Amino acid sequence: MPQEPVLIIGAGISGLSIAYELQQLQIPYVLTEAAPAAGGVIRSLHQSGFELDAGPNTIAATPEVLAFFKSLGLEDKILVAAAAGKKRFLVRNNQLHAVSPHPFKIMGSPYLSRGSKWKLFTERFRKPAPAAGEESVSSFVTRRFNKEIAEYVFDPVLSGIYAGNPDLMSVGEVLPALPRWEREYGSVTKGLMKEKEVMAGRKIISFRGGNEVLVSRLQELLQTPVRFGCNVKTVTRKGDSYEVAYEEKGTAGTLTAQQVIFTGPAYTAADQIATLDAATAALLQDIVYPRMGVMHLGFNTADISSPIDGFGFLVPHAEGLHFLGAICNSAIFPDKAPEGKTLLTVFIGGARQEHYFDQPGAEQLKQHVLREVSSLLGITAAPVMQHFGYWDKAIPQLNIGHAKLRAAAKAFEEKYPGLHLSGNYLQGVAIPGLLQHAATLAASLKKN
Repeated sequence: MPQEPVLIIGAGISGLSIAYELQQLQIPYVLTEAAPAAGGVIRSLHQSGFELDAGPNTIAATPEVLAFFKSLGLEDKILVAAAAGKKRFLVRNNQLHAVSPHPFKIMGSPYLSRGSKWKLFTERFRKPAPAAGEESVSSFVTRRFNKEIAEYVFDPVLSGIYAGNPDLMSVGEVLPALPRWEREYGSVTKGLMKEKEVMAGRKIISFRGGNEVLVSRLQELLQTPVRFGCNVKTVTRKGDSYEVAYEEKGTAGTLTAQQVIFTGPAYTAADQIATLDAATAALLQDIVYPRMGVMHLGFNTADISSPIDGFGFLVPHAEGLHFLGAICNSAIFPDKAPEGKTLLTVFIGGARQEHYFDQPGAEQLKQHVLREVSSLLGITAAPVMQHFGYWDKAIPQLNIGHAKLRAAAKAFEEKYPGLHLSGNYLQGVAIPGLLQHAATLAASLKKN
């Protein structure tokens, strides 16, 4: 008897990569997408000779991920970050400070106070009592180091990755190595030093043409086309299978599948499973997705008195600026901007700053950001290119309590064999992790 197709709901990078991996294993599938295009938050565009990414701008690729991209036929599209990509900056007192991820190299920087440098140096010798339960990033870092390091090192780093609030974010979810190092080595700095070689084995890459090239290539390779404009409404149990109700381009319909993979945002999956499991749906609905803006700015390099020769810079919340940080795309990928031009991608909003979209309003907010960026870099002229994108629901926040959601998701899948919750709220926001999960999930379905 022919195998019933696996239903994949959502054609973002998770759904596309799962479909591709199933295809490689000769497992039939149906891939639906409510929107008119694939890729989710991965979007690229071109303006005035600049190459812009509205979603992820870079990918931290392991050798295995690079090999996967090459197997897709994307080898000639891969852009490896220039040496400048290793340099990172943090902002304090309206100045950029070069900061190394090496905990002891920061000792020579004026970025931190003497007291905080001493806390870094002596962290391996202190033995504070571990927290009794799930701990926030701020609590963990303050306990192991101090408040200044929490506010001026970890806060901006997490803003750059999750646009999150470290007072709320679970350290076990977003920085799981830290509590593990505390358990295994008795010290965060000792663990970092012992495992730094493993962490250094990745290359920062992008794609010529924008990161949407990856989405387009996966879509091209799929032998079963994506069903666009297909909005899955509900999933209900029907014997050993599941009945899926959907609306496709204005027409209602149903289909039956034994395996259903939910790859959309948590709030979408919540609506789809609500009739099956209201309690799990409620937990999914509780995941916060803050508003964010992405502001692309192109300048004549000659108009920047303090150009960035590095990956970019992050802004601690305590500095009171109207943005989270910026990537200097043209410094790490020169092909992203015309010759003689500088391209910045500035990130706005997130868990601590989304209220800026209400007061003073989006247009005034953009002017605030432009003035602040210009002041930091000594920019003396208006941008030659400007583009603004907005996400009403951006990055899922893995806050305290997320472990409960993970347990509920596992219990849900055990209670309803054949249903699979997938996506960046469970597998993480990094593209490599989502690609790895796709391969693992497809392999598990092959065994069944």
